[in-house]
Amino acid sequence: MPSSRKAFGRYVGYIARKEALEEKEFLTAEEKDELSRVKKQAKKLNQENNFTKVKSEEHSEREAAAEKLMEKKNFFDLNDKEFDKYLGYMVRIDALNQKKNKTGLNVKEQTELERIGQAASKLSEIHPTKEKVLDGVFSSDKDIVQLKDLDYIREQLNKGQENNSVLWQDVVSFDNSFLKKKGILSSTTGILNEEELQKATKKMQSIFQKEMDPPLNEMYWVASIHRNTDNVHIHIATVEKDPRRKIINREGISQPKGRRPQKIIDHMKSGFANELIGSAEMTKELSQKRQAIREAIQINLTSQVEQPTFQAEINQFVRVLPESRREWFYNKLNKRQQKMSNHLVDELLKDNSDFQKYKDLVWKMQDDRQALYGKSKRENKNYAINQLYGKEGIYARNGNALLSDLRKIDKQANHNQRHRVSFKEKVDPNDYIQSALKEIRKDAAEQKSDDSYTPHPRLKIKKSFKRHNYLKKPFINQSQIRKIKSNQEKVFEKINADKETKKNLREFEKLQNEVEQELE
Repeated sequence: MPSSRKAFGRYVGYIARKEALEEKEFLTAEEKDELSRVKKQAKKLNQENNFTKVKSEEHSEREAAAEKLMEKKNFFDLNDKEFDKYLGYMVRIDALNQKKNKTGLNVKEQTELERIGQAASKLSEIHPTKEKVLDGVFSSDKDIVQLKDLDYIREQLNKGQENNSVLWQDVVSFDNSFLKKKGILSSTTGILNEEELQKATKKMQSIFQKEMDPPLNEMYWVASIHRNTDNVHIHIATVEKDPRRKIINREGISQPKGRRPQKIIDHMKSGFANELIGSAEMTKELSQKRQAIREAIQINLTSQVEQPTFQAEINQFVRVLPESRREWFYNKLNKRQQKMSNHLVDELLKDNSDFQKYKDLVWKMQDDRQALYGKSKRENKNYAINQLYGKEGIYARNGNALLSDLRKIDKQANHNQRHRVSFKEKVDPNDYIQSALKEIRKDAAEQKSDDSYTPHPRLKIKKSFKRHNYLKKPFINQSQIRKIKSNQEKVFEKINADKETKKNLREFEKLQNEVEQELE
């Protein structure tokens, strides 16, 4: 926070001095006293300002590695004096390297290059290439950052903080074996596909900007890819050049509210991951499989509902369903009822290749996410479990498809009497589905025999009657759709309508009622 920048600068100074003293092989009595004082002051400042606190769900090797990465300094962490010194080092290193490539260095220059290189490394980990490009550095407005761009970047970050912006700092760290598995880090050449990391970072930052409330105003960020540890990682610093954060008062100090809700952090992570592993195509395939599976439920129910073993399972399931058909929805069922629904869905889809492929894809994406995020203690963060058993998972969707067909069967067996007791309450529970099908066929036969219409001998009769008409999908032809559209607005003009309009309106309302009954 801007209000603690001065204290943080002092804290960093103590830490730097502490590390410098600890690197010495022997300390004088005065240096030992100084080290003791430095440690005490650094500890005191840390306790007062919580500089090194890292929010964590679990204490693991990955968390410990992340904490170390968070503590490392980047060029955007340096104060003005340190930055000027660092920039001077970079310019001198570049000049010495150019001379080294042309004429070579003498002993004094070679010693100077090594000394300056070590000093620069202590301040920051980035280094320019021969073309004066900062390796692995990019920003919200530059895919390639050169040494000359450092002043501009510092100016943008400083402009935000001078305007009282929060400085958000993030670290994205990877398991290198995962990057190798995905072909992002070559296991043979060691070449890292930085373009893919840049795309994923931009996606994540876009989510960060849009989902904050209010959205970040004139957002500026800079990122640096580091490879000098066992884990490739990216440091990102973000500011608002024209801040719009709410000002809050904490312990007597006014400061902008910079906290990000966990939901936004989760979306940032998933956005990064989806962009990196190219899961868009996989998600599209999952969506297509999901629709095919939904259609298979209806088709397979039509064929299996005649089998005695399956009929017994249906009867057992219907027996425990609520009395009202309005409660026959998956997420309204209790755990026992949902478990029985899941079993029936498995039975109906046991030979369906799309269903098996869907589950395989879901677990593959779960493995990818776990490799990226680690194993979360939050139960609701298991992707595969959510996609299979969540409120909108595949079992909920297909359980609703099954229940929808059972509602149709029950309604038709009950002679389409909506507001009376359900058919399942009228018959022997052990013989429910058999009785329902018998009643539906009986009604269909009576309807057929009562039909007094006799077609012209030359006209061909189109066979439309299906054996299981209770599973027929609702159908609205184009003519009906046009009539609905042309008359829909007249509903609101009923009082002042003329005779012809009222006639059209009555026809529309009659048609609408028929459609609603068929869709129910």
